Amino acid sequence: MTIDLISDRAKYDECAKKILTYKAIIAWILKSCTKEFSQYSVNFICNNCLKDDAEISKRAVHQDQLDRDEKLNGDKRIECLNSEANAVKDQTVYYDIRFKAYLPGNIEPIQLIINLEIQLNDTPGYPLVTRGFYYCARMISEQYGTIFTDEHYEKIQKAYSIWICPDPAKKRKNGIFKYHTIEDTILGKSYTDPQSYDLMEVVIVNLGDADKESELEILDLLNILFSTSATPEEKKKRLHEDFDIAMTEEFESEVRDMCNLSRALVDQGIEQGIEQGMKQGVEKEKMSLAQMMIEEKEPVDKISKYTGYAIDKLKEIAAAMGQTLV
Repeated sequence: MTIDLISDRAKYDECAKKILTYKAIIAWILKSCTKEFSQYSVNFICNNCLKDDAEISKRAVHQDQLDRDEKLNGDKRIECLNSEANAVKDQTVYYDIRFKAYLPGNIEPIQLIINLEIQLNDTPGYPLVTRGFYYCARMISEQYGTIFTDEHYEKIQKAYSIWICPDPAKKRKNGIFKYHTIEDTILGKSYTDPQSYDLMEVVIVNLGDADKESELEILDLLNILFSTSATPEEKKKRLHEDFDIAMTEEFESEVRDMCNLSRALVDQGIEQGIEQGMKQGVEKEKMSLAQMMIEEKEPVDKISKYTGYAIDKLKEIAAAMGQTLV
């Protein structure tokens, strides 16, 4: 059961990544989660800001890891800087999705490097925002030698790390949180252009329930996309009618695959929970029986026979009760 659950989680993760490479989905995320694209329509972002000929590569997150190139195919998706790393000593660490987005209207279009991450566990043992800033810092530092050389730091491109959490804790559901660098003037008049220091931003998007309408369209879009209860037909209808997303055969197929995988994860989780609950119930009954027999001064061999506990375990139980074994 556990092996099946892990396998389906990995498949679900890969399927979700594929869906997030579609321009229509990315355009909604950029409009809602970045200030640079907030003024543009989703249609404008799709047609003018996401280039089909963007550089495609796989790149290590950590500096000491090897790079590996891989190109995503499909003319309905954005071509991504989809990066992965294979460490010699550590487990694989990778960017889920990376791509470049372009702001028009300048002599040279402003280019942003965007990293999208799907985080199934929003409490991994450290504040998620710190990992986001680490990813941003790596995406900035690796620009040396490619985006700029020598001391031309003015050419550094802003980096975004956007984290989508499909199943956050209840108190954090349906929320979007941004973290970025600002100027804090201690004394004197500010003279630095914000573009010179506003170079990294982390955005955490916590999803909620698909059947509850949110105050933001992007949350409604992602909630229905990642819903574990909505059928593929319901998702297709909502995406088409509410968000003007054309359901091509390929996109519809991948939405259906993710829907089936999410259903499988829910079913396996329920089965695992029932199985665990049954084990806990049996263990509780055994413990109660052992405690009762110890109190009644039953012989230790008899207690062991009826409960299945080893003698050492029964000694621990008796000690905790302040009793001695017969």
